[in-house]
Amino acid sequence: MALPIKQFKKYNFYPSLRARACRVWIAKFNGQPSSFNCVFVDNQGGAIQALAKTRDLLTFAATIIEGNHYEIKGFYTYENRAVNIVVAHDAVIDLKSNTKITGIEAITPHVPRYYFNFIDYAHILTKSKGSRILTDVLGRLKALQPLEQVMVRGQTLENKREFMLENIRGEELRITLWGDSARDFNELALHNLPSPVIIAFAGFRVTEFKGKPNLNNTAASLWYFNPDIPECLAYKHFFAQLPVEIQQLPSSSNIVLSIEEQIKENRRTIHEILCMNPYEHKHLRFTCQASIVDFDFPNGWWYPSCPKCNKKLSGGEKNYTCMDHDAITSLPVPWFRLECIVTDGEDVTNFLLFGKTAENFFGSSAHHYVYDKKFIDPSVLPPAMAAKLNKNMIFQLRFGAFRSITNRCEVIITNIFDDTTNKSIHLLETPTPETKSSATSKTSTPLSSMKQVLIAPLTPQTTITQLRIAPNSLETPPQNISPNKETSINSEARRALDFEAATQQLR
Repeated sequence: MALPIKQFKKYNFYPSLRARACRVWIAKFNGQPSSFNCVFVDNQGGAIQALAKTRDLLTFAATIIEGNHYEIKGFYTYENRAVNIVVAHDAVIDLKSNTKITGIEAITPHVPRYYFNFIDYAHILTKSKGSRILTDVLGRLKALQPLEQVMVRGQTLENKREFMLENIRGEELRITLWGDSARDFNELALHNLPSPVIIAFAGFRVTEFKGKPNLNNTAASLWYFNPDIPECLAYKHFFAQLPVEIQQLPSSSNIVLSIEEQIKENRRTIHEILCMNPYEHKHLRFTCQASIVDFDFPNGWWYPSCPKCNKKLSGGEKNYTCMDHDAITSLPVPWFRLECIVTDGEDVTNFLLFGKTAENFFGSSAHHYVYDKKFIDPSVLPPAMAAKLNKNMIFQLRFGAFRSITNRCEVIITNIFDDTTNKSIHLLETPTPETKSSATSKTSTPLSSMKQVLIAPLTPQTTITQLRIAPNSLETPPQNISPNKETSINSEARRALDFEAATQQLR
């Protein structure tokens, strides 16, 4: 007799399993299929996810059909370590080319066609927000938003579509589809469905907006119209006596703005940004006119990332591992990440620059710099990157995660525009060399140019280590950057912003 799914353990081999494929989906990354996934349910109510990686995706996609019954022989289970999981089981079945899958007749006792773990609307925030287990919900389609394109984090255009569900208590729940899921939703199919339209949304992540839950799609998200499940009967009976016309939701407020509008959007000075409460403005996109006076990258200006998700890899060069995708068999992808020390002429702070935004800013990918231009050492800054210093720009920004090191939330750059206003940004006043070693010095601050700021004496033990700019570059360094001279690019994490030392060398 086959072992029930509920007794499966991680890191084990099992001879066989007889179960029904109650949910099937193909996960995508950057628009490309990355894995085949399904949920197997046995006749004792146990459920487990099975996954095939890209190389075996087509084989299992053609073999396993949602709703059919199968016998799986000779398979292995590993730990379910994904950030978001569909089934509350510690193990995942590893579908490989040598795993034998055979279609069988329906098993007894009967296994339901669908597998859902519905959460009541009233408990979504308390039970599902922050949970690894993705959420399933059921409701009557009350309102629908047509497909639209919106600017996400000021960086990319994304397809978006929203839904408003309603339960039989009259409570509402907002669902948001993004990207391919928003585009693939068949709105025309709704017109051919009998009223009321009941939809089961499965595999969604719970977020909170203005104190209310909002469900966003994931790579595992699916939806079913009027599924044949007992829970639908109450909805059909209740709404059969009520008008159930589907309403249209208004367009989003963050629909694509023109470049001119983006540049002027919510303009702030650095002083105003530092005084903003990140938690009250976590969804706000704002801009700042400033210039980069230095780059701060104590851990290097690039890091090795997972080819599938761009998360930082752990382990050494011969043992790279991704927390979501296990061991990495291909070369890691170099990914930009560095702090920009910026000034608007009055104040100084750090903005975080990484990923695609950095690629657009530097005009090249980190992959190109590392593998093609051979800037392998992350502590050596390519001259083309250093050439971006001391130029007036408009930064489009948002607040990011809280950092315990700096005791504040990151300010993330989502876009950078050339400043065409010709308004010059002057460096802050700096002390003369004679006053540099004193315990206090005078420098401009948000309140007064005469306010005293403590500066630690520069002793041999506290001298800032200078980074190098690669001398043998395939690109010609700008005139104000000499490969043979020390630059102001620091390898120290200067959260106190020793701006006096930086501007001294930028003169």
